Amino acid sequence: MMTLDHDIFIQAFWWLSLIGGIHCFGVALYVRFIYRSTYNRHNILASIFMLVGLYFMTGLLTNDAITLPIHLLLTLLYPLFFLLMPLLYLYSKQSLHPVTFQPHYLKHTLLAMIIALMTTSAILFNIGIDPNATESRVSSITELSRINVFAIILPCLALIQSAIYLALIYRLVKQSRQLQSLNASVPSDNKIEWVTVIAIGILINWIIRLISAYLPFYLGDYQSMIPETITRLSLLVTVYILAFYSLHQVTKAAYLRSINQSTHHPKPTPTSTPVLDDDEMAYLQDVISTTEKTKRTS
Repeated sequence: MMTLDHDIFIQAFWWLSLIGGIHCFGVALYVRFIYRSTYNRHNILASIFMLVGLYFMTGLLTNDAITLPIHLLLTLLYPLFFLLMPLLYLYSKQSLHPVTFQPHYLKHTLLAMIIALMTTSAILFNIGIDPNATESRVSSITELSRINVFAIILPCLALIQSAIYLALIYRLVKQSRQLQSLNASVPSDNKIEWVTVIAIGILINWIIRLISAYLPFYLGDYQSMIPETITRLSLLVTVYILAFYSLHQVTKAAYLRSINQSTHHPKPTPTSTPVLDDDEMAYLQDVISTTEKTKRTS
């Protein structure tokens, strides 16, 4: 029975990874090459979906598909995920302050580059990483630290980075609402709500991912696929929710624009067409004048 349940979760994990990766890559291509927005916000949004799609695709990696140990390959790919929160912050800032926005990509990607250099050097010189070990024999955090210390350090650093950038996004949203209360030139409520929903969605998924990463060690069942399956399922559901919410926001914005246009540009009142033509009016005037003459003579 346990083997059957394990196989079912392996299949569910594989299909969730495949479907989520295809959907995110498809959305990224659509946003990048078809969708157009002011101030090129779609470029940053496409990069975010590409990173999320890459995270999904890592679930398709198995020992049979690659020659490099999985824990080494995931360690090499992990620095890319340190770009997610900086890109989300830049997208939020560009959405809320498009006129004054000046991106500083180097400052926000410096941490990812440093971590990429550290992990690459550690793998090349076998520092804190055992290249011959596999994750299948790990059953505790102590064993994991001997095999790959970066598997413990990197998620903690990612959590700290996420907390910092979520605080920055919260400050952006708070400043925008304060400016809006002062009737200043600020973005609409739709943009503020959209940024808030994205931040909440990312926060929930980071909490779920952190629990799924460390809880199996304390339960003594690291081989279980349930936590990773739940993580990818929650992320896929979040992507769908964001897609439907974005569609709702676009529809709402189009409706409000149509109302504003009809208010600012009222339709001209149609000119009334005369009931009688010129000949009929002339005949009517003759009848009226004849009637008046008859009254005067009488």
